[in-house]
Amino acid sequence: MAVHDGTRGDGDGSGRGRIPARISGIADNRPARIYLAVCAALVLWAALDAAFVPHEDASLAGVWPVAATAPTSLLALAVPLPDGPVGAVLLLGLVCLAAVVNAGVLSAVLRRFRTRAARA
Repeated sequence: MAVHDGTRGDGDGSGRGRIPARISGIADNRPARIYLAVCAALVLWAALDAAFVPHEDASLAGVWPVAATAPTSLLALAVPLPDGPVGAVLLLGLVCLAAVVNAGVLSAVLRRFRTRAARA
């Protein structure tokens, strides 16, 4: 069994491994990864609901990804988007970007608390 030396990657110090270095700061802990997975599942559910489920009236499936990525996604709602499928795709893209920003903030806060607890 290999001993974890605190480095990311495959243990040779090269940084190569499961998580690319560009996003390692965003999803470097379990809560941020769970948050991103939940947001991805909500976006997928909203996209599938809009594409394949016929509705007599409006569906509220698109509200859940926006609510899960608030407050950052509320800024995306201020952007004027075109009507139709192009606007829906742009909104889902902005919601995904909001989820990544929120996960980065969550990771930074958890890192700060963990370093503060380690000093105490």
